[in-house]
Amino acid sequence: MNAHPHDDDGVAGTVYVLHFDPPYHHTGHYVGWTAGDVDARLQTHLQGAGSPLIRAAVAAGVSIKLVATFPGSRLLERRLKRWHKTGQFCPTCRARRGGHARSPADVLHVR
Repeated sequence: MNAHPHDDDGVAGTVYVLHFDPPYHHTGHYVGWTAGDVDARLQTHLQGAGSPLIRAAVAAGVSIKLVATFPGSRLLERRLKRWHKTGQFCPTCRARRGGHARSPADVLHVR
């Protein structure tokens, strides 16, 4: 795998899950990582300086809400993105289905 020049799997940070309401095309969630403040990173996204996906969703009128955070590195972020089942970590989606949000450690066996 080609590593991004700023990737450092050993750097502690926060993995976060954003919920889109309504979903934007096929996407209901965004998984991200930051070594800094999650609220500041969310504001960066909402101002259009973060992910192109979030920029497009905001432009389309989608409401974006921070729904979950987990301590972890970029490695955990990539594992969650590749897994494509982010709704299991989203309390909003799990509540609609009558369940409780799960931890990535429970699902991916990350300890």
